[in-house]
Amino acid sequence: MHDTILLSKISQGLAECCKRGKITKVNKMAVIVNKDSHVNSNNLFEYLRSYNDGLIDACTEIKIEIGDLPDETAIIRNIEGDLAEG
Repeated sequence: MHDTILLSKISQGLAECCKRGKITKVNKMAVIVNKDSHVNSNNLFEYLRSYNDGLIDACTEIKIEIGDLPDETAIIRNIEGDLAEG
């Protein structure tokens, strides 16, 4: 797949953001990608569900937005989720 590296970067970024923000489950997220990217909400959902087990489930909504970004670059614009207690 053309954007496997980008999917991996988004996955790693999501894991880091959730760790810092103490998010235990993602309900909604929005990601900005380049207009030429092959990343879409379906393949990103499947990738994150495989590699970010526990954070992503069947109810997670993923929105892809197109932005003026360099190739192989994405921005996680928004994450909404459940916070860890304590």
